[in-house]
Amino acid sequence: MEAMEPLLKDPGSPSRETMDRIWRVFVESLNLNLTQEDLNYEAKLDESVGLDSVAVLDFVTALEKEFRITFEPEMLTIDLVRDLKELAAYVDERVARSQSVAKGRQ
Repeated sequence: MEAMEPLLKDPGSPSRETMDRIWRVFVESLNLNLTQEDLNYEAKLDESVGLDSVAVLDFVTALEKEFRITFEPEMLTIDLVRDLKELAAYVDERVARSQSVAKGRQ
């Protein structure tokens, strides 16, 4: 079986702060009864709780508000949303990109 290609060309190393914020948004946006102790940076988010399309949409919308970013439509896949590290790397990339665009406008 072939390994899946990463969704990001160079996912890099996501910041721990971003992963913690994503976990908090995940728990709060879906009204989950999970604590910080339940967080496993290696686990897939959908293994913590069943994710249906409505839950994914609620979660992504909450992430966009939290980080003040917009997800590229082609990146909205369950593989990205379920992988905390890859999702955090993507969010870090989007935040950095939006900050550089904002600086360019000044």
